Amino acid sequence: AAGGTVDVTWSVASVTVPMSRIELVVNGEIRECRQVEKDADQGHFSAQLDRSSWLAVRVRGDYPDKSKVIAARPTAASYLRDDYLDKAETIAAHSSPVMVNVADTPFMAAADAMTILEQIEGVLAYIDTVGTRPNDKSYKRMRMVLTGAHRKLHNRMHAEGTFHNHSPVDGHSEH
Repeated sequence: AAGGTVDVTWSVASVTVPMSRIELVVNGEIRECRQVEKDADQGHFSAQLDRSSWLAVRVRGDYPDKSKVIAARPTAASYLRDDYLDKAETIAAHSSPVMVNVADTPFMAAADAMTILEQIEGVLAYIDTVGTRPNDKSYKRMRMVLTGAHRKLHNRMHAEGTFHNHSPVDGHSEH
């Protein structure tokens, strides 16, 4: 069986936003969540991984006397306390992702791949319409890099059987 356990040790501190909880994010989903002290705390998470994944740590916080700001609400509350969705919090900090390679499994999260395709399409639309256009050679080079990246990721999604919607950039119909 491929995979194993990854231990994540964290230490957080804030002098601006009172912290309330810390989350372990694996491939865009909240895997674990814990309450933290409002000014400083430390601890660790353990994550069982059966495929290549990215991990990040996200800190949430709030000001009890101010109106709440909702940001990046989780979709899977099963890992969280029952009262979590009743409390609106803002993201106070987010680490860079760390890639963990598990042998013979690709680095590919379908939701992330679809989001990346949409972001590339948005950049293409921007440079084709409202973006300040550089000289013709630079514009064509930018467009070629973006279109190539889109095509490579799109073809990989097809090869791996990952369902996704198509756009005019793809040049073919839905599956």
